[in-house]
Amino acid sequence: MKNKTKLQGRIIFDMDAMTREGKVRFRCRNVRYDGYEKYRLYANPKKMKRIDREFDSEEQARAFYHRWQANNDPIGQGYRTTTTRLNNKQLQDATDAYDRLPDGATLLELVKQFDLTKQTQSVSVIDAWIEYREFNIRTETNRDGSWRSKATIVEQDFVFKGILNKLGSRLVKEVVAEDLSPFWQSKESDQTRLNHFKKIKAFFSWCLKKEFHFKDILALEKTPKVKRESFPQVLTLDETKRLIEVCSRPKYTTLKPFIFLCLFGGLRAGEANGNWEQDKLLKWDDFTLQPEGREKPFLSLPFVGKMKSSRNIDLSPNLVEVLLQAKDKKLSVIPSKNGINLWKKLRKECGLSNKKPNCLRHTAISYFYRHNPFTKKETLDESLMTRQFGNSEDVRDRHYKNVSGLTINDAKEFWRLV
Repeated sequence: MKNKTKLQGRIIFDMDAMTREGKVRFRCRNVRYDGYEKYRLYANPKKMKRIDREFDSEEQARAFYHRWQANNDPIGQGYRTTTTRLNNKQLQDATDAYDRLPDGATLLELVKQFDLTKQTQSVSVIDAWIEYREFNIRTETNRDGSWRSKATIVEQDFVFKGILNKLGSRLVKEVVAEDLSPFWQSKESDQTRLNHFKKIKAFFSWCLKKEFHFKDILALEKTPKVKRESFPQVLTLDETKRLIEVCSRPKYTTLKPFIFLCLFGGLRAGEANGNWEQDKLLKWDDFTLQPEGREKPFLSLPFVGKMKSSRNIDLSPNLVEVLLQAKDKKLSVIPSKNGINLWKKLRKECGLSNKKPNCLRHTAISYFYRHNPFTKKETLDESLMTRQFGNSEDVRDRHYKNVSGLTINDAKEFWRLV
């Protein structure tokens, strides 16, 4: 019988274990035989049986080492010896750092946090505010600024006056949530607390993007709650008929699809008109108006409007009729030119200038509760409301269930209007 050829290979790992008698060196090599390979682990612990074993894989050898160390770890030692690339000074520094770790933290987490802090720019609160203010004020050279009116600028300055007086010289990255909460919590009115909180949060969110701070310090702060004392505006049946009559006139007919989408589809104004930005206007390709089989006509809403929402919206029969008529006349879903001015003029002519743009959406939701145009019944399924209108049951409970003044007959007539 031919003898096996045995060749000692390289060292795979070299680790120390501890016993009551002292340190034990474990060494593992790969051993090559004819046609296969083994991993040989050997050690010579004092006053114990010599270890010399072969395993099929490095993992098995390492597992044996860890089991042996666990079974023979001296009680009270609390440490083990292993190979490391650190020198003695680095080991001592790591030990000192580990002893001072906060509960639940790791060294790697602290190193990452240090990197974030180091990368953050050193900018004072007052300098950041000046830059933020210039960034937002609309001027001839900054036409994209969102602060357009003098009243808005005055209000922002008022909110930040106390913050700048107290924290203006501090570095932004040194500010914590506890420094800021008094600047909105001290206000008596809930609405005032909410307004101040939103403005302060917006500023420090901007600071995070500018790398003036390494974290969103107000991310975990509770948004002040405002008890709504009145429901959103809902059009009466007569107001709805008046609006439809005016938008059907040749002067305003290009707006009719937009109005019907908000009024009977329940779209937010920004979802329907893309905030009047040319590249975000709804297109006919977004609609399936004549589906096959028993599927309802629907709109696949792209990522526009509030929260960049995207959902499929079932379209009621009267809405589909109006949209098909507009498509046959080669009209756009949303007018590409002068739409916002035309909408303002139409509302004025209808006597609805005092109504907010999302009044049409609120009307749709209220009438949908009273009479579902698809089931021909009162809507009780909240999951259906969520799919159709894209808001939560909690929001609808607090803001939208303004249906006590709407009769079922009115709702039925509403969903027949064209």
